[in-house]
Amino acid sequence: MARKPAIWYLNAVRRALLAAAPSLADPDDAWARQRLTAAEYALFERLPPEERNHGVAVAKCLAKARPDDRDLLAAALLHDIGKLGTPRGAVVRALTHVLPPSGAASEPRLEGLAGARQARVHHAAYGAELLRRAGSSARVVELVARHHSGADPDRHAGRAPARGVGRTDELEQTAHPP
Repeated sequence: MARKPAIWYLNAVRRALLAAAPSLADPDDAWARQRLTAAEYALFERLPPEERNHGVAVAKCLAKARPDDRDLLAAALLHDIGKLGTPRGAVVRALTHVLPPSGAASEPRLEGLAGARQARVHHAAYGAELLRRAGSSARVVELVARHHSGADPDRHAGRAPARGVGRTDELEQTAHPP
């Protein structure tokens, strides 16, 4: 496996700290509410604060270039919604990234650390299904479903949103740049 850049480790540590002390996360929930349908926001508010904070950061980065692209911003806010129901916290977060990706099939859903490792690999598909059931647009569902398309599951974790707004896979390239 290729060595990760230093920014990956810095952001992984920052997100682990927020998982350990979620009161330090300060997601802009009001900004998110303005960009999501009622059903989408009901899912969004179920995310832990550190995940909402991450979603808002990704969406605000995209909003600089595409402020009127509601579907793209909704997908950015909700790209990790498939992690709902998995164990959280700094230790679980660290272990899911230190251990190799799980080889578990997407179903049945596992519990505990095994479930967190399974969601690390399959959360894009889980999230797309949640959003489809919530009535999100086909484009939001598709963007969430493929936000790790072809990616190493390690590739995304903790990456700062910054590049790639104009690339084919808009959300993948911005939320989790190469």
